[in-house]
Amino acid sequence: MTRLPTGFPKLSSKNTNKSQPKQAPRPDIMASDPRFSVDHISSLLADVTIPSATLVNHFAALEAAANTPPAPDSPELFSLYYSAYIISLLLDDDVNEARFLSKRIASNLPSTTTDADFSEYPLIPPTYKLLQAVYTRSYSSIYTILLTTLWTPPIQPLVLRFLEHFRRKTFGLLSYAYTTITPSKAATYLGFQDDDEQLVVEKLTIEGWIWDEDQGLFRTVNRGEDEDDIRGGTSLSNVKGGGGGAPGKDGRIKRLTGLVTHLTDY
Repeated sequence: MTRLPTGFPKLSSKNTNKSQPKQAPRPDIMASDPRFSVDHISSLLADVTIPSATLVNHFAALEAAANTPPAPDSPELFSLYYSAYIISLLLDDDVNEARFLSKRIASNLPSTTTDADFSEYPLIPPTYKLLQAVYTRSYSSIYTILLTTLWTPPIQPLVLRFLEHFRRKTFGLLSYAYTTITPSKAATYLGFQDDDEQLVVEKLTIEGWIWDEDQGLFRTVNRGEDEDDIRGGTSLSNVKGGGGGAPGKDGRIKRLTGLVTHLTDY
């Protein structure tokens, strides 16, 4: 397992009570859905051209199989499946559904697992922490989790996709909400806290911002008012079906107020 690169992307114990009859597996679901496997899930995650919504649909379709009593070597599969499902929802900006999913995972796992004990499922705890950080808009925590967790190779492509998506989206929000911004603040929002100022300047001027050396500030460049680029504009954690603001100048002011409130509330 390896940590992810830090550069700016291209932009439990089991039930042993023998008096209770063991529930028989449901071979109808398991046998009819061979896609519920580490190999199949890994192949989905490796294909970075699959749209996030399609990826979510793939994982949603497998949830019935995930609820079926598993094979003995299933912890790796369950760990990968649920982590990938949650991160795919985050990639698709559906934080509420990711939270709902997180609340039913423990009861779906094959062993009696408490919230504090996921030792058999090593990808689930950091994924929970990532979800919580995104929900609470804790930018520094989001990047720390993404960049320092020892993600297993199958899920690394998805984690990298989310890192790029989150940075790009945050960069767009900053460009839309601010006319100027300090390097330290930009570094916090974009996950470059460990880089020196000159490196941050190099990375962000390549992306189109203008560095004012005399003022020690970036001058941001808003690349247009198409809100599709920032998926609704008012929140990185935008849920599906978010409505638009009022038209014209008043609408733009309302959206800008929402952006600044979002970006400063972490």
